[in-house]
Formats: sequence, structure tokens, C-alpha cells
Amino acid sequence: MAMSHLRRLGDLWLGSEPAQRLRLRQTSLAMALMGISAVMLYYAVDVSGREFGPLLWAWTGYSLGGMALIYAAIRSGWSRRFTDPSLTSVQIAFAISCAALGYAQAGLLRGGAFPVLTLILMFGMFQLRARSAYVLSFFALALFAIVMGTMAWLQPAAYPPEVEFGHFVMLACMLPAVAVLTARLSRIRRRLSEQREELARALAQLQAIATRDELTGLPNRRQVQALMDQELLRSLRHPHDFCIALVDLDHFKRVNDEHGHAAGDAVLRAFAQGGQTAMRGTDVLARWGGEEFLVLLPDTAMPPAVAGMERLRQQTAALRIDIGDDKQVAITVSIGLTGHRRGDTLAQTLERADRLLYKAKAEGRNRTCID
Repeated sequence: MAMSHLRRLGDLWLGSEPAQRLRLRQTSLAMALMGISAVMLYYAVDVSGREFGPLLWAWTGYSLGGMALIYAAIRSGWSRRFTDPSLTSVQIAFAISCAALGYAQAGLLRGGAFPVLTLILMFGMFQLRARSAYVLSFFALALFAIVMGTMAWLQPAAYPPEVEFGHFVMLACMLPAVAVLTARLSRIRRRLSEQREELARALAQLQAIATRDELTGLPNRRQVQALMDQELLRSLRHPHDFCIALVDLDHFKRVNDEHGHAAGDAVLRAFAQGGQTAMRGTDVLARWGGEEFLVLLPDTAMPPAVAGMERLRQQTAALRIDIGDDKQVAITVSIGLTGHRRGDTLAQTLERADRLLYKAKAEGRNRTCID
């Protein structure tokens, strides 16, 4: 019961979306650190013998209220309109201003602001771009220089100029080093991102090579075999018809012999492109091997399958394919079409389609034989 209450509170505070929860966890940590810094500042003021005056209360309202507003901007989703929904640069710039204003009130323990400042900048190391890191470091150095100079002028006893100058030199050495380190991490992140994108492209290319015929762009034999296996399993679970057709380009060897293999390749590509336009969106036209193609017609009985193959045959016969030198060739196809029979294996269905294809060729080509 207690765990479920804690889970509900966590969802209420952080939301349920993973990316949003990560942003709010980081912001919640920053809020906790700001609260700790507030406690430490009150301690520093007390140790320095100062009063908890209006400036300290104003700093408290400014720092804690500002973090609450940042949390609200992220939790409400308002921050998503920006490139960085985490508002990283905004949070860091705000925290720097809090550290600088706290330095002006910390008195004897004001040196504690420096590790806090370093921690603030470290928060952005893994998200900031190089330019943002340099800008924020310059902003921090400039703001602390103003605060140090002002306090050395207004309260030289508590903030001796020579001590403030030493503190400034310390920051002038530290902040650029942090910025350079952040910039290097940014470049490393960018390179890793580019490498991930290149790897994703390479994997996509490998996937295409594994499943697509390089010449025609159609699914290859391996891919269509997997699709037929899936269709067979689907038909066993939910009984329905599907058909398979083997399609062969008539007299293709003559095209290669008379016009060359480049012309043959052009014919194969043209048939693949034209054939796809004749297919329904659910049909699959694949290269089976050489000039032979396979058509898988899922969830299709013989009458509509015959109409589809006739459409393919007629569209192919109407093609006029440019093969260079102002020459064109025409092609026809022979088709063996059969429906898968329950109890048969895919091999038996394919063997039947193959016999029908040879029958179509034997009867004069440019026709569809069915069974």
C-alpha cells in the first residue's frame, strides 16, 4: 500500500512520460541543491555575524521561487516549445545569478560559492553545446566580477579588494577550463551522434540488401519466401484463400543476345516498375530468379486473382521499353497461377504454379494458365 502511494506521488510530481520524468528528476535535484545552498547561506550569514535582513529574504524568494517556476514550466509542458525542453541554459544562468548574489551576502564563507558554481556548470556538461558553455562561463565571470567589485567598494573591510582580486583571478582560471572541458564533451557527443546515425543508415542498407533485389528494387526470393510462410501460418489460424503466381518474361534471352545485358537489365527494371502499378496494395511482386518473378496475392480467391494476373499481363504487353540508340523493345509474360490448397505445403503449391507456367509457355506464351 505504501509503495503504491509513493508511486502515485512520484507520477504526480514527475509525470508518466519517460523523457519528461528524466527532465523533472534533474530539475528536482537542482531544486534540492538550491535548498541546501539556501541553508548554507543562512549559516554563512550567521557565522559572519550578519543579520538576516531583507536582502537575504529577497534572495531566498528569488532563488527558491525561480526554481519553482522552472519546474512548473517543465512539468506543464510549456518548455516543449523550445529546442531544449529541459531549459538547461536557463537553469544554469539562473543558478549562476543565485550564486553571485549569495556570494555578496556570505561574508567570511563566501568562498563556498566557488565549488557551488563549478557544480552548476558541471550540470550542463553533458547537454550544453560548446557555444553555450563559453557564453555561460563568460556570463558567470562577468557577473562575479561585478559583484566582487561592488562589494569591495561598498564593504572593503568585509570584502578586501586584494582578496576579491585573488578570487577573481581564481575564477578567471577555473571557468574557462570548465568551458573548454564542456566544449570537448559536446564535440564527443556530436561525433557519437553522427556515428549512431551512420550506423543506423548502414543497418538500413544491410536490411535492404538482405530483403531487396538490387537490380529491380523488388523483394528478393528470401523475403518473399518469408512472406509466404507468414501467409500460410495466417491462413491456418484464420482460414482464408491465397494465391501464388509464377511470372516469366517471354523470350528474355533473345533480348540479351540481340541488344546486350544492359538492355536486359532495363527490361527487368521496367517490368518491375510497371508490374507494381498493376498490383493491388496488398499484393507482393518479387523477383524469384533471373527473368522469373513471383506474385503473392494474400487473402485472395481465384476469380479476383485471375483478374489481377490478366491486368499484369496486359499492362506488360503494352510496355515499350527504351534500350538506348532510339530503340525500344516490347515484352510479354507467361503466368502460372494457382490457389493454395488446405493441407498442401508451400513447396507443393509452388510446384503446381511452376507446372502451370511451363504449360503457358508450351501453349504459345503471353497467357495465364490457372488451376
